[in-house]
Amino acid sequence: MRIKLLFLLLILVICTFSFDPVKSNDKGKAAAYRDKAKKASLTKLEDDGEKTLDEAEKEAGVSIDDEVEDDEEEEEDVPKKKVVKKPLKKEKKTDSKKEKPTKTRKSKKNDQEITEEVKDETEDTDDANEYKACSGGEDDELCHCDMDEINCSAIVMDADEPQLQTADLLIMKDDFKPIIANFSSNAITRLQKKRVLPGFEKYVSVMDMSFNKIRYVDSDTFKPFTNLSKLDLSHNTLTQVKKPVFDAVKDTLHRLDLGYNRIKTLADNTFEGLSNLKRLTLDGNPIKIWSKGIFKGLDNLEELSLDNCKITDLPGDIFEYLPKLKTLSLRENPMDEIPSVVANSKTLINVDLSATNLTEIRDHAFSGDSDLEEINLEKMPFLYAIKDCGFCGLPKLKILLLNDNEKLMEVHPNAFGFIKSDPGHKAASITTLTLHNSNVSTISEHMLDYDKLQTFKIGGNPWKCDCDTQFLMEEKFAFKEDSVAPMCAYPAELVDHHLATVRVTDACENARFLGRSGRSVLGIALLVAFVAIGCYYGITTGALERYSRRLRKEPEVSYTNLQAAGEDFALEADFQPRPAEV
Repeated sequence: MRIKLLFLLLILVICTFSFDPVKSNDKGKAAAYRDKAKKASLTKLEDDGEKTLDEAEKEAGVSIDDEVEDDEEEEEDVPKKKVVKKPLKKEKKTDSKKEKPTKTRKSKKNDQEITEEVKDETEDTDDANEYKACSGGEDDELCHCDMDEINCSAIVMDADEPQLQTADLLIMKDDFKPIIANFSSNAITRLQKKRVLPGFEKYVSVMDMSFNKIRYVDSDTFKPFTNLSKLDLSHNTLTQVKKPVFDAVKDTLHRLDLGYNRIKTLADNTFEGLSNLKRLTLDGNPIKIWSKGIFKGLDNLEELSLDNCKITDLPGDIFEYLPKLKTLSLRENPMDEIPSVVANSKTLINVDLSATNLTEIRDHAFSGDSDLEEINLEKMPFLYAIKDCGFCGLPKLKILLLNDNEKLMEVHPNAFGFIKSDPGHKAASITTLTLHNSNVSTISEHMLDYDKLQTFKIGGNPWKCDCDTQFLMEEKFAFKEDSVAPMCAYPAELVDHHLATVRVTDACENARFLGRSGRSVLGIALLVAFVAIGCYYGITTGALERYSRRLRKEPEVSYTNLQAAGEDFALEADFQPRPAEV
């Protein structure tokens, strides 16, 4: 038995040493498999955004940094295709000895997207994207320079690079000083220091970078822009705003537009130091938390726009650090109540609540402590009524826009406090009222002082033409400024008749006497008749004469006969001689 076991072990040892593994000579297939694995891992990383750069390199079996370096060296040898407008690229030295295999641009684009998150604000030394602009030729001019403006808006490039991706331009026009720089509607993704109109920064006062794909703005980007007063970064993909970005222009910046980005949070003191900023726009950003600290330092801000920010309410002290705020826009926010901060702000003059979810304007809705002069309530999807004294307490209100409210059916006769209100609460200063394209069928003749109105638009409503609205048919209401002339919807015989052409007597049988002007004439006639009757009565009865004497205080003179005997005897006794004294 032992001999058999030893014999088997010997056979196994011999087989082990004699085994020669077959090696694969198909290196091409192995390389293809490696490239396929690399592409699959990169594609998955790009779509999901979950794997890290190291994991992608490990799965692909290559270094992405090496690939980027290869592509950069490749661009030195392979000339770039000319763009549609034939922009001139800045000359760059090349090494003719180096020969690198040609790779597709898509590969580099994927690599850049992967490394972009990692690099963030690292210094980019590649200047291959710097173009010569304003060369003077109509066919090969990349940007147009005219007067004091450089216009690089919506630049069309070639198939590989369809849109302009950089603001790093070399201006070729002599003695040109660009005060206005327009780079809107391109594909710029990042703003870096000395990569935005290098050498010409000090001249720029207005810069438009809207409708790009900007994700990053380096902290020192605007440091050379010593005269920048207006900056538009709207409609980009910014997710955060860092305070140091604006530190360099805190003394010169007057208008800042950050609307329609992807900003979800704003830290306190974000805008601190922008003491000369007059207008700030944050429209379309889904900011979740609003606090007064966000606006700290904006001592001279006058206009603030928070349209379409998904705001349902605002804290009562949100504007504590905005002592000069005059204009506030809250359009397209899902709020169903008027924020108390709007009614209680003493500085606000103009407020826009259009396209919000308000359903009615209640008693003294805006009169907390307000000096509002203009209120905009257009295109309200749910507004159906203006209640009693809805606009009371606004003695300075001049402009009220209530147009394009499809569900607005009721405007109370005392909506402005002309019938009954506390002293000083009547909205008596209104000069502009728009009610067109709503669902109002009647308004009161006593609702407003219509003689003060300079603009009065009521077209596009289903007006009921009767005695209650006959005052609208007077000649002074010509409605020449209405884009849609007001027309009758009731009664049937006046349907589709223009108010300006309807006769008052057709709408109301007694309108000639019961109308506004008719009542005035009738009142005067009654007064004259009453005075005439009174005079006739006074003359015929002598009452008028007695009354006039009483006013002059003249005594009455009359004669009476003394018939009483006792009185005659008394008179005779008075005239008898007295007896002589003894």
